[in-house]
Amino acid sequence: MAPRRRRAVSGDTMPHFTLRAFAHAALAAAGLSLTACGTVPPTAEQLATSCASLARHVIEPGAIGLPSGRASVTSAVLAPATAGADNAGAFVPALPRFCKVTGTIASRDPAAQVINFQLNLPTEWNGKALQYGGGGFNGVLITGLAPLRDAAPGDPLPIARGYATFGQDSGHQASAFPPGEPGAFALNDEMLENFAFASYKKVKDAAVDLMRAYYARPPQRTYYFGGSEGGREGMMMAQRFPADYDGIVSVVPVINWTGLFHAFVRNQVPQHDDWLQAGKVPLIAKATSDACDALDGLADGVVNNYMACQARVDLQALRCPGGGDAGLQCLSDAQLRLVRGIHSPYVFPFPIANGLTTYPQWLYGHEDSLDGPSALNMVRWVSGTAAPIAPPDAARHSTQWIYGSNWIRYAVARDKDYDVRRYRPQEFQAQVQKTSAMIDATDPDLSAFFARGGKLIVRENAADRAQSPLMGIQYHGALVARMGAPAVERSVRLYVSPGSTHSGNSRAVGGGAPVPTMVDLLDPLDRWVSTGAAPADALVQTVNAPLPPFAVQASRPMCRYPAYPHYAGGDRMQASSYQCRAATP
Repeated sequence: MAPRRRRAVSGDTMPHFTLRAFAHAALAAAGLSLTACGTVPPTAEQLATSCASLARHVIEPGAIGLPSGRASVTSAVLAPATAGADNAGAFVPALPRFCKVTGTIASRDPAAQVINFQLNLPTEWNGKALQYGGGGFNGVLITGLAPLRDAAPGDPLPIARGYATFGQDSGHQASAFPPGEPGAFALNDEMLENFAFASYKKVKDAAVDLMRAYYARPPQRTYYFGGSEGGREGMMMAQRFPADYDGIVSVVPVINWTGLFHAFVRNQVPQHDDWLQAGKVPLIAKATSDACDALDGLADGVVNNYMACQARVDLQALRCPGGGDAGLQCLSDAQLRLVRGIHSPYVFPFPIANGLTTYPQWLYGHEDSLDGPSALNMVRWVSGTAAPIAPPDAARHSTQWIYGSNWIRYAVARDKDYDVRRYRPQEFQAQVQKTSAMIDATDPDLSAFFARGGKLIVRENAADRAQSPLMGIQYHGALVARMGAPAVERSVRLYVSPGSTHSGNSRAVGGGAPVPTMVDLLDPLDRWVSTGAAPADALVQTVNAPLPPFAVQASRPMCRYPAYPHYAGGDRMQASSYQCRAATP
């Protein structure tokens, strides 16, 4: 049927449908839509046309919810859709057509660096936004285009699912500092505050302003997804800015940053005199596996029953005759003290944020799993490939030494030349407590987040050597004590992935087969927020082939705490052969 024409008025001879199309095109060119007038949203083609107009967009400080400089878009470019592809054996996920927006948020202190951000606006939008978290000390732009943490290679990217995604560098650029000095930015107060909490809120506000300009409406749902430091950021957003987020996924979150980095120093200073050589890590891993492997009903090189394991590990049999270092086949008395210390709480001589006085011990298990492309778990975090010295060497020293010594020198002592070997926290109590109040995400009062229907999914990895999984478990206990079990049941899920390292890798002890660790947590979060359907008590983790059709090579349940996957019989490579049972010490 031909469209109806309206009567021409004042020389107007254009039909109504043509005027409407013209109006859409004109508004699209200005980055607007008739949605602003209460009619239809812009089409995908109109959004594609209007992308470049965002390059002129400026957000004044008053539109940002914290004291801030002006936010400015530096580029807005329409990126074409690309298909997934094999790149030398690694799969590069597909991308939809989207408007790639980069920008900066100016500092208030002229000596502080800007905050860089990137926002990706798909022309086929699902009405939701996802903020990506960072990692380590940040300082690198998080583009919002990477696979989510622990994603299987065939999982579509969030932007391919229709999410507008964004990330930031937290307000400093690591390239401006020497490789072994990632904490040097902390000498500047504004940059330290941006890293602690402020930059993520500022970027979120700027991103929503840009989404409103582009789509003519704000997102109906906003989520935060991060791991490690990014997990801390997500928890911090729930605690400081509960009205801003509908749901958060927090993987291995470094919530007690202050306690962790003090424990790092405790673990590293003794190694200046008696280094735990990297070659001794397999020795420790085998002793742990021998004591704990079969506690889950199956001797397969995987420590699933992570809580029962701890009391059963006795490394005394590894002691070198006479107690001195006699080679890679044994541990000296000093090395035994070091390992036992790592598996003991760190105790502060005064309270830090939210009244905490300790940082929990690490758990035994999978010390020789890969954490990252090539480094053994305990080597990467504890021993390094050379004994620690000052200044830290990013190529050889453990990450605990690099991170711990940086934090104490730059954020606590505020002296890049401070000798961390003589550090005593009581000599810097005021600064330790000040930075703890700024950066630690340990406040168990989530009443405002719960009241708006916010949902939180936390994943801890039992073989994490970066941060202790017990910290997240203890925080969950504090939540229950503060908020009550029914409220936590309605709004929080805590899962523990046995055998998983900090980065999510795992393999059977002794260099065996990969252990299932891949799982999608974004879809369960979105369903929970959108429909009220809570995630299952057991989610299926997989190991997938790296290329299409991404065949599942093994699967295993990731149980809701306090349960662990116990082998019940059948094919050990199948999740259906395991039952979630209560984990007890």
